[in-house]
Amino acid sequence: FFDMKLFFPLPGFPLRIENPFPSNFPMSLPSSALSIQNNLRTAYIQHWNLSLQHEFSRNRILEISYVGSKGTKLLTARDVNQPRPKAQLPNPRPVVQFDDVNMIESRSNSTYHGLQIQFQQHLTSGFSVLSSYAFSKSLDDSSNFFSSTGDPNFPQDSLNIRAERGPSNFDVRHRLSISYSYHLPIGKGHAVLGNQGWLSKVLENWQTTGIITVQSGRPFTVALLPEIDNSNTGRSMLGFGANDRPNLNANPRLSNPQNDAWFNTSAFTMPPAGNFGNSGRNILSGPGFQNFNASLIKNTTLSEDLKLQFRMEAFNILNHVNFDLPGIFLGSPTFGRILSAQSPRHLQLGLKLLF
Repeated sequence: FFDMKLFFPLPGFPLRIENPFPSNFPMSLPSSALSIQNNLRTAYIQHWNLSLQHEFSRNRILEISYVGSKGTKLLTARDVNQPRPKAQLPNPRPVVQFDDVNMIESRSNSTYHGLQIQFQQHLTSGFSVLSSYAFSKSLDDSSNFFSSTGDPNFPQDSLNIRAERGPSNFDVRHRLSISYSYHLPIGKGHAVLGNQGWLSKVLENWQTTGIITVQSGRPFTVALLPEIDNSNTGRSMLGFGANDRPNLNANPRLSNPQNDAWFNTSAFTMPPAGNFGNSGRNILSGPGFQNFNASLIKNTTLSEDLKLQFRMEAFNILNHVNFDLPGIFLGSPTFGRILSAQSPRHLQLGLKLLF
């Protein structure tokens, strides 16, 4: 935990509970305050699972599992000095001496349910594989203490936390991962090019490994521009601006989303002044992710306890374009558009001396 203390070493001006804001105090008080819930609890998580495992042969295993978890008393924050929305100015806060008063609380909770399927083949004839598929759903009302990409993790209405319930920022509905390792059956000691002299020696002890990952997109929250306080309830230092949301008037999903129009931007409109938007948290999902990393490894024995390893490694070897999230701010020229992507293909060569 962390807190912020402010000391006033001024004689004759003791701050007392009965008068914490004396009119003749010679220094200005900070506009924002940070508080900690009196009965702050330690967060905990409960796990449960049920698995069925079948061994097809000595080296092949299939496992199907239901996996669940529940997080309780998770750490989060809200502005307990947020006024009720209204269009008229001024709109004073309940404690007028402060702007936002952000309280750290152990009130958040989460749930996870998933179907997980795993197939594993132990090393057989030089080949091993581990593949896993998950069909899951994770829900919470705050996925992190601070803002993260796609969602501020701070309530629009600090007095209506139930409206924040939605998919977690890290919720990935489908995910497939396959990793493999294969000792190539060529060169000295093998039927393929095993008796070709120096060529067989060069071709022996080659190994290839790889990881294939395919998953659906992560959720994100559509919001108003950070500088727009449409509800007239003020900004929060922990909310990082993106607190107010638009109204949702139609289906925001498109049957064939494109980079220039990932979702139906016309479905979102500016709420009337002095009102919160009715658009929910994390109601849309971004682009999926596909990646294939592979390596080719050659091990050469120099002595009994000394080996030289040559490695050729490729990250995103197919150079698949994995797009980032679209613009999430209503009124921005990039609203609904995708203008960036993650890393392209990277290649590297390396030598390792093992001893």
